[in-house]
Amino acid sequence: MGLGLCPVCRKGHLEAAERVRVFEPLGKRVEVKLQTSVCNACGEMTIKASQHRENLRVLAERKAHYGNLLMGEEILALRRRYGLTQQQASKVFGKGKIAFSRYESEVTYPDESTTLLLKLAMERPDVMKDLADKAGVELPLWTERCEDEQRVKLRALPTTRWDSRRRDRTRVCVPMLGRPADLSGMWDAKVHLTEHLSMTPCNDAASSAELMEAFV
Repeated sequence: MGLGLCPVCRKGHLEAAERVRVFEPLGKRVEVKLQTSVCNACGEMTIKASQHRENLRVLAERKAHYGNLLMGEEILALRRRYGLTQQQASKVFGKGKIAFSRYESEVTYPDESTTLLLKLAMERPDVMKDLADKAGVELPLWTERCEDEQRVKLRALPTTRWDSRRRDRTRVCVPMLGRPADLSGMWDAKVHLTEHLSMTPCNDAASSAELMEAFV
């Protein structure tokens, strides 16, 4: 199947190909078929955007075989999120210099305690910062990640819309003042003009509240 001109040699044409990558989480053999393109002239292998998206999808599907283990892509994403090298990340989590290289390529998998620490660092940036500080490692992208977190929190806050003032006529009852005791009670007062504000949050769950400002 032709996929266009080769971007490398500009002479041959790309043809669809497939390669198999093998993972072994928890001692299980998991094969993932990945799409690629090969030039029929120079033999160079490239991956088109549509193939890349499909590869990401099938790679993500293998998570079902991992139990509590982390995939290499998840560990790689954490490291890149804070701008760390593999050696720096290994130092942060108290591992050998090549530990993260092996984790990310899934040559081996983190032990249970390291996996727990990695998951905590993924969920809570303050844990990542604390670990890095204790290891004496600077997080190059820490400021940017804090700004990202703040933007997410701001987007999550409910916004409030104030309606314009409006006047409603309300019938009220007030006690009779200055009348004989035997006639004390309630009497139907004139209709009073009341002014209130209605505050209606944008979300449907909130109810409107009215504030009585004055009696005329």
